[in-house]
Amino acid sequence: MLIKNKLQNVRRACLPWVLALALFSSFTPACLAQPEFVLKPATPTPASARNARVPQWRPNILMVMPNKGKDQEAIDSSLQEVHGEVVEKIGEGDMTVLMVKVEQQYFAEAERKLSQDKNFSSVQRDLVYKTDAAVAAPVNDPYYASEWHLRALNVINAWNVSQGGPIVIGVLDSGVNGSISELQGKTYSGYDAVTGVEGQRDVFGHGTMVSTTAAANTNNGVNTAAPARRAYIYPVRTGFSDGSISASAILKGVKRCGDLGIKIINISANGSPPYSFANQSVNSVLHTYFRWFHDTKGGLIFNSAGNDHLRDTNALSSYLIVVSAIDNGGGLASFSTYGRPVWFTAPGTGIYCTSSAGRVGSASGTSFSCPLVASVAALVWGAKPSLTNVQVENILKSTCYKDSSKQVWTESYGYGMPNAEAALKAALGL
Repeated sequence: MLIKNKLQNVRRACLPWVLALALFSSFTPACLAQPEFVLKPATPTPASARNARVPQWRPNILMVMPNKGKDQEAIDSSLQEVHGEVVEKIGEGDMTVLMVKVEQQYFAEAERKLSQDKNFSSVQRDLVYKTDAAVAAPVNDPYYASEWHLRALNVINAWNVSQGGPIVIGVLDSGVNGSISELQGKTYSGYDAVTGVEGQRDVFGHGTMVSTTAAANTNNGVNTAAPARRAYIYPVRTGFSDGSISASAILKGVKRCGDLGIKIINISANGSPPYSFANQSVNSVLHTYFRWFHDTKGGLIFNSAGNDHLRDTNALSSYLIVVSAIDNGGGLASFSTYGRPVWFTAPGTGIYCTSSAGRVGSASGTSFSCPLVASVAALVWGAKPSLTNVQVENILKSTCYKDSSKQVWTESYGYGMPNAEAALKAALGL
């Protein structure tokens, strides 16, 4: 059953809570005219590519996609020739991915041969990336008034237009603790793509912080508020306890979300340029799934740019929405990666969110600018579910805040920073 059908039962069970969210109180002040947040001119400091971190990969594992129409005998013959053993199969039909184990002494030669073999369309290593993690300082009080990112994104005014609807955000991360007050009643049990079992838990703490940044329970007098206040979280554990995250687990997470009918995915992790997710040559299998989720399933994938302050020269993709970070002065954050793949920017310093232990922290990183953009998209899409993914993209692009140059697109900010109120009004024809 699709999640959108499951949500009908969830909403009925939580009706008093849903109605309460629709009411304004002293926690959500009546909207006054607020000055627009101004982005500084996009002038990033060049950073040397020598600082790039070459990603690691799972030993002896290749991710291989057979070409359409190739028979099993030919595939088996090619794999046997390179001493390859299929240890796992992901997907089906044209989206089949074979996890092939090759002993170390044959690995480089097998990768070369399979990449040139006409039986296969894509071959890549199972790369291991790092979450764009942040340092969080514990605090004790509700910090709604200190959430400068809500005002920067014009979220407070947007809530007077609409508070969105029960759209689901798939969070591909270290897992999510849905039992904390900020996520109670709005988190699915999810899936563990690392172990392949139903259900999950947060093994690092990062995924819970990302989820509360996007969709924390709001107007409940506890901790923080979030833009997509009526959204739900579908957690997929794709990471490990050391903060790393594997390409194969992300692939499984994208497939799971696509199969369930989830329309928005957040991936707050990346590699150091040029080895970022935007690099199609090293992530050819992943890109096939990214494209499938966007073009076939009609979804949107949001990806943090990274915290290396490097220029990413990989191409802008039509199906991978990369997000940089700004500071509270309106300039590119000192840590933020930027460059050709960037679609949008959002606040990424001093972002108040809740940890897996239920404590509020002030965090920084593109890990948090990314779910903020995803949550504005969720706010818009939740308010008007009939929109297509491309329509949501175009609404966000056409209503963005720009820097003083007024350029359509820049390497620092992409198309700009989302303006939640303007995007909602455009979506609803107001």
